[in-house]
Amino acid sequence: MSGATVRFDAEARRPLMRGVDILADLVASNIGPAGRAVLSSRQHAAPVLLRGGYTIAKEVEFDRPGLRAGAVAMRQLAADVHAQAGDGTSLALLLARSLLHGASCRLQTGISVPTLREAMLAHGACIAGAIEAAARPLTTAGDVEAIAVRAAGGDRDIGRLVLQAHERAGPEGMVVVETGHGIGDELAVETGMSFPQGWLSPHFLTDAETERVELSNPLILLHHGAIDSFADMARILEMIAQSGNELLIVADSFEAEAMATLIANRRERGFKVAPMKAPGAGPWRALQLEDIAVATGATVIGPALGTTLQGLRPAMLGRADAVTMTRQATSLIGGNGDQSAISARCEAIRQSIRTELYLGFDREQHQARLARFGAGIARLRIGGATATEIAVRDARARSAAAALRAVAAGGAVPGGAAALIHAVRRGRAALPAGELGRAVGSLFATAAAQPMAAIVSNAGLDGPSIVRMLAASEEDHSFDVETRVLVDGASAPEPARLLAVALRAAVSFAANFMAVEVSVST
Repeated sequence: MSGATVRFDAEARRPLMRGVDILADLVASNIGPAGRAVLSSRQHAAPVLLRGGYTIAKEVEFDRPGLRAGAVAMRQLAADVHAQAGDGTSLALLLARSLLHGASCRLQTGISVPTLREAMLAHGACIAGAIEAAARPLTTAGDVEAIAVRAAGGDRDIGRLVLQAHERAGPEGMVVVETGHGIGDELAVETGMSFPQGWLSPHFLTDAETERVELSNPLILLHHGAIDSFADMARILEMIAQSGNELLIVADSFEAEAMATLIANRRERGFKVAPMKAPGAGPWRALQLEDIAVATGATVIGPALGTTLQGLRPAMLGRADAVTMTRQATSLIGGNGDQSAISARCEAIRQSIRTELYLGFDREQHQARLARFGAGIARLRIGGATATEIAVRDARARSAAAALRAVAAGGAVPGGAAALIHAVRRGRAALPAGELGRAVGSLFATAAAQPMAAIVSNAGLDGPSIVRMLAASEEDHSFDVETRVLVDGASAPEPARLLAVALRAAVSFAANFMAVEVSVST
């Protein structure tokens, strides 16, 4: 291990802690409606304004190995929380820093690492579970708007815009935030089964002026595999000629000979046919093909499924009222699938969403599948006067969308960021007896206060004093930094899922890194 540096004890922990502290300090200055932006400068590139724990963590780099290790560890924590919940990364980073410092100090008093780790993990799970158990669905539009606005950093325009998209998509719909390229914001709702796969060749256009393919009452052919040659197409073309129907062909890919055959029959025989690349990749492709099959009453054909194009029968084809294809997307409207099969498919997808509670990408894929069956996908494109403004507004919109998803999935608890303080206060009864219980209780009480203290301090007020007032209260109060008064926690609902995910991740981070005794760096 040429050029390696080995450090022991405090010499190993000190640079690690310093890296954690620097990143947490940046996040603390950024949190809340009065938080300051972090400016990131890059060589040969325009500076970037950063907001949000995950965004900041991705940008911070250190040359010194020890500092770099601390920052990278915090970055991974933020990435994990972002993947699970889509937001809550600032909470997680501030909690993790406080818990790590507190745990390291407690180890100096003689508590063993395994004992403290076990107690921290158990108490963290207890508090997170209590937060989730106390969550309630929001019943008023004002409460939902309050969550969206607060998640958007106090930006009412962005919060309300995301809420509008959420409402347009419906309770089982999906909001997708995209970076726009103009000054204004755009909101478009895709109804029916919409996929980001457009037409494959302009030869299939039915309207050259709008560059669209419009099929009316078409048959739907689904093939899980490539369509390679004329031999693959012969049976399909024969069926089109006999029925006179329009046809959408969905397949993994179309080789040159197959495409040439379709184009020739479109041009010379007037067949209204359009090929489409199957949506998704890997296992998601098979799931989405089956979704289309259920929605349209089709059967997916493929060698792995025991069927071939040569053995195609009319009963294997589905039907839709209409299909619209643009250069970028395809929409299937009014599928002819059996309603009982559609209901069963939707319930299976809902179960998959519940199962993938902590796998953010998988959960989002299932949510998009469910939205295509009846709700809709609302695409919100965020604009602005400059690239910097677009980036800031885009980040706020994504946070607001994640918060609304979290509320829809897991409800809310009163108190805003102060909800952590109140949850820890109520969790004191579950602490172990003796010195260990006092140590763990102190760790969590101190950590839970950090997010709220930072939010208040960024508004120019005495954060520690406000936190002490909240901790001493037996009611679930919060603090409004705009009006600068204590308020009923019910007026500041917070997504329970974000709090629980952030807390669990932060406790796990601290429980593992507190035991560092040796570091090896190159």
